[in-house]
Amino acid sequence: MLLILAEFALGLIITLNTLTDVFSSIVVPGPSSARLSAARHVRRMSVPLWRYVSQKRAKGRRQQLSNSFAPLLFFLAFATWMALLLLGFSLMFHALASSFEPPLAGFDDAIYFAGSSLLTLGVSEVDAHGAARWLVLWAGLSGFGVITATITFILQIQAGLQQREAGVLTLSGLAGTPACGILLLENFAALGLRAELRPFFKEWRDWSTATLHSHVAHPMLVYFHSVDAESDWLSALHAVLDAATLILVLSEEDSIGTAAMMHRGGSRTAAHLCELFDLKHKELEPISEQSLELLIERLKEAGYAAKPVSNRLAAELSRFRSDYAGRLNSLGEHLGAERVELVPKG
Repeated sequence: MLLILAEFALGLIITLNTLTDVFSSIVVPGPSSARLSAARHVRRMSVPLWRYVSQKRAKGRRQQLSNSFAPLLFFLAFATWMALLLLGFSLMFHALASSFEPPLAGFDDAIYFAGSSLLTLGVSEVDAHGAARWLVLWAGLSGFGVITATITFILQIQAGLQQREAGVLTLSGLAGTPACGILLLENFAALGLRAELRPFFKEWRDWSTATLHSHVAHPMLVYFHSVDAESDWLSALHAVLDAATLILVLSEEDSIGTAAMMHRGGSRTAAHLCELFDLKHKELEPISEQSLELLIERLKEAGYAAKPVSNRLAAELSRFRSDYAGRLNSLGEHLGAERVELVPKG
């Protein structure tokens, strides 16, 4: 009798923890606060393995990780939840084997009956009696609830991706390949759109805030690659932040105010995303005098009102860029994304 109670209690604990984790991961915005946190554990175990396999099988590590890993991660989380629910209900059904007609002969029969109940198939020829009837109803409700919540989660993921990619696609072709802040400013000037920098930085401040909200609410979004092969959401954010920092520190343009707003909003997004994945801030090399002179020269050639070169400007540029660049580099390394340089090579 004691073993039966222990088996039922174990199954009940597994089931309750799994349902709590599903609710916390899908329904409640933000990282799961449940003790189980199956999705987070699956991610932590899968990322190093997937990156290793990607390095062995293909050179394009970033594309492999982003395009294939995210759907696989989602499937593994769902499969883990369903497997744990199957185990939990199987233990409880096996503990109540005598409450079924005919009685469950073994644990394999309990697994089959639990699976039939979770998926609401109704293919089993076993009838439940007493408390077991309510357990069968609970299993059916749990399976239906998890599947329904998963479908809702997929729709939320698609909505978050659509919102994120709308901004990235508008930047395609403007920031260069690979993306670069100074190239973005030069292309705006070449198109006669310098006056549009103010609404541009404001729009991207709003974009970074929306991206922070959706990606913190559903961390799996981070692993979905952008639909445009020539651009990437992380590189786009980095390039726009670099452009805003260059205007803020090195110029006397009218768009300094909105550039400052973009710098603050984008830096906050970078900080929270790194905190979400427990990533450390990477140290940056100080801006050299040669790089500073090149950046100011290019700004002047593009028609921007640039400040004269000074040691103070180099230190200030390094300080402002340290608010986000080290964190975005850490996140980019985690995702296998290309590194964004302040001064493009070549």
